[in-house]
Amino acid sequence: MAQSANHQPAGVAKRSLRDSLSGGGWYFALTIFTGGFLAAVSFWHAARRLNRPAVTRLAFIYTGLGVFLVVLMALTPPSHPDGSSGNQTISTIGGMTVVAVVVVGCLQLKSLRRDVYGSSIAKSTLVQPAVAQALAARKRRVEARQLRVSDPVLARHLGIGRPDLRRDYDDGGLVDLNTAPASVIAQVSDIELSYAEAVVSARDARGGSYFDLAEVFVDLNLPPHVQEQLREHAIV
Repeated sequence: MAQSANHQPAGVAKRSLRDSLSGGGWYFALTIFTGGFLAAVSFWHAARRLNRPAVTRLAFIYTGLGVFLVVLMALTPPSHPDGSSGNQTISTIGGMTVVAVVVVGCLQLKSLRRDVYGSSIAKSTLVQPAVAQALAARKRRVEARQLRVSDPVLARHLGIGRPDLRRDYDDGGLVDLNTAPASVIAQVSDIELSYAEAVVSARDARGGSYFDLAEVFVDLNLPPHVQEQLREHAIV
């Protein structure tokens, strides 16, 4: 059964939450879920990482506010049997202080989180487009291979596997081992030129063509990394 588009797998949700917390999201979680009592911990962490006097002052202020909240809790009398507060004034002051600490603390932590974790967040943002680009190129290679099987004439016209012919079609990075020169094989497959030249020499020795990639690996003793690159980029 197809999974709902609005329902992510549990593993994806867990990874997203973990990434958020490890990227400084725990600053807000600690402040909110402790009602501001432990907000100072987030500020002390930021003060230690940034080494700024202003942040250290904030850490002291929130430490004092945390102590103040603890004192208010200690001074608050037990609730009446009907459930009402034992001291409405203290309860009101405590409640307003909690709200103020949480709201103001989160606003101040927003910029501090960016300063402390900004480099790792920026790096993650830069990596994602690179991954997307690589996956898109792989998808184009799959489509080009399928087109080459279903319509070989059109594939030759489009120059699939021959980027040196400068056709407009983007095959995602394929190279034809039966027709491409050694320099193109090396460049597209990202292998050493000596191995590409060996492929061309073996191709010429057997009459100019291979029927499948397995024949290349039988004729030549290629190292694993070269075989891996050819599997990814080569066509015959």
